[in-house]
Amino acid sequence: MLGVLNALTLSALLVMLASGLALIFGLRGIMNFAHGSLYMLGAYLAYSLAGPLGFWPSLVVVPAILVVGGALLEFGVFRPLRKRSDLDLALITYGLSLVIGQVLILIYTGNTLPVQAPSALSGTVHLLGVQYPSYRLLIIGIGLSTVLALFAWLKWTRTGLFVRAVSHDRDTAHMVGVDARRIGLLVVCMSTALAGLAGVLAGPYIAVQPGMGDSIMISSLVIIAIGGLGSIGGAIVAAVLIGVASSLGEQFIPSVATLLPYILLIVILARRPQGFGGARPA
Repeated sequence: MLGVLNALTLSALLVMLASGLALIFGLRGIMNFAHGSLYMLGAYLAYSLAGPLGFWPSLVVVPAILVVGGALLEFGVFRPLRKRSDLDLALITYGLSLVIGQVLILIYTGNTLPVQAPSALSGTVHLLGVQYPSYRLLIIGIGLSTVLALFAWLKWTRTGLFVRAVSHDRDTAHMVGVDARRIGLLVVCMSTALAGLAGVLAGPYIAVQPGMGDSIMISSLVIIAIGGLGSIGGAIVAAVLIGVASSLGEQFIPSVATLLPYILLIVILARRPQGFGGARPA
């Protein structure tokens, strides 16, 4: 049971990151390789702000700062370069991720930095026959509820309908009065806010360190490939699957645990190339 709870904790972080990637790819067809570095930026900002402000305000302030970062990304990269090829944009965002990583190392050095969990959540809870850290339950609750709310927003709200319409056929959506540029800005800002939220939550869980965005970025790419490019629902299913495989693998077969997500990727895409959800933003 402990392995299952650890899997859910990891899945909660992964699904927030993967959903942000899926949103941008579904709307723009852009693979934003800077996403992992934005997650790392959120974790470092949480380290800086948790002292003077406290953890709970940081949980709100950091995603808000990353919303501004999303606007800068939209107006500084995606719109000016919208006529460039997908490969060009992927390489540019990858270069941006390297810049962000190096700037953070210059500011914070390369040391591992601890972020303290809220004192109210420093203990454990007896759950399903095991003692489990209260803070990890917070990650599970916030992560999964946030992404389920995102899924519901896409499915059942007017703005979510506009996002899906632009993703399916941008020109037709524009003809019926949908402002694709505003929708694009909204989606990019939501994506970066999710990265920031995941970064704040990850701080007390895995500590803050250089390169922390690289491994989770790779896992996120595996998730959106398995879930279906642009599919939020597929990303949720794939994140839980990868989280379970990684956590249980580390517990029972640690020698090959790091390979399990890639084995799943090969097996699933060999049988279902479009992934669980297909290339849809829902």
